[in-house]
Amino acid sequence: MGLSKVTLIVTQRERFSLTKPSLDSIIADYSSYPFELIYVDGNAPSQVHQYLQQQADKHEFMTLIHRGSYLRSNVARNIALPLVKDADYIVFIDNDVIVEPGWLKGLVECAEQEQAGIVAPLILQGQPGSPDIEVHVAGIKTKFHQRKHGKKWFEQKQLLYATKLQDVEQDLHRTPVDSIEFHCILARHSMIKSIELDEVFDSLASHTDLCMQAKDLGETIFLEPKSRITFLNPRQITRFDKDDVPFYVFKWNEESVRDVFSRQVKKWNLAKDDPSMWSIWRWVIENRQLPAKWSTEEGSFERKLLEFCQRRWCPSWLRTLLESYVIKRAFPETGIADNLVENISSQPSVTV
Repeated sequence: MGLSKVTLIVTQRERFSLTKPSLDSIIADYSSYPFELIYVDGNAPSQVHQYLQQQADKHEFMTLIHRGSYLRSNVARNIALPLVKDADYIVFIDNDVIVEPGWLKGLVECAEQEQAGIVAPLILQGQPGSPDIEVHVAGIKTKFHQRKHGKKWFEQKQLLYATKLQDVEQDLHRTPVDSIEFHCILARHSMIKSIELDEVFDSLASHTDLCMQAKDLGETIFLEPKSRITFLNPRQITRFDKDDVPFYVFKWNEESVRDVFSRQVKKWNLAKDDPSMWSIWRWVIENRQLPAKWSTEEGSFERKLLEFCQRRWCPSWLRTLLESYVIKRAFPETGIADNLVENISSQPSVTV
């Protein structure tokens, strides 16, 4: 019996500048478990698009789709899905992760042994291969709390977030989980045909919506820690090129976040006073401000403006205006330097 067929769909999460180290790590592991690859490029800068085209020309297993505008993640995934033909599994993977050797084989083995609808790798964060690398997420615990009039409050927890891998590695094992994150997931193709990738949801809620639909279909979701990838979290891998900034702001702007929460309230039957919404919105604000934060000094006027914008009562229009002002005033013309240590990026986090 031959290997199950897998198609990877790569989409752009929030930055273009990490495209090369991420895709290089994926292609380098092709021989461990062959795959087809569909890469969706939404208006990447010319040098990035040129690199992608070179890779597509070089590798027969790679198809490049180009669009002349920025794309939200589920929009990009839905563009790629009709091109998937006879795959048994689809892997959705972002353009800012480094995969470890054997990552895909581990996901497929878990899916087949557990008959799982969705499998996620252990997602790490920090410098790939570093002894100090942390867990970004080892599955997600999800709860809904019943409120008045049939409405609900929503609660999620990223398991083991920011825990050093070396401190918990001995306790990690394959396990079912409530939900996962879209940095990298493997899903059975037949299941995906029965699911809507809601295009209102972006990186903020798309993973939860997918997993809720999978659960409604009776599917199981597994974490497979033998498979490992590293998310190049902008809080730690701080590179921002000038071309990254408008795309980054597009992915996390106030209007789109408001649309996501409105969609959650309606689709998931949430109460409008759900306290989780502000805590998530505050995280979005802090995350969106990272290129501005890395461009300013602690205690500076610009940094104080950013802190002011994090207050709940700050109007969205003013928050957008002030954050734009700080970026235009402080972001360096040459961008924020790359601190990714590429010479260890292909090494496994531990000896398996």
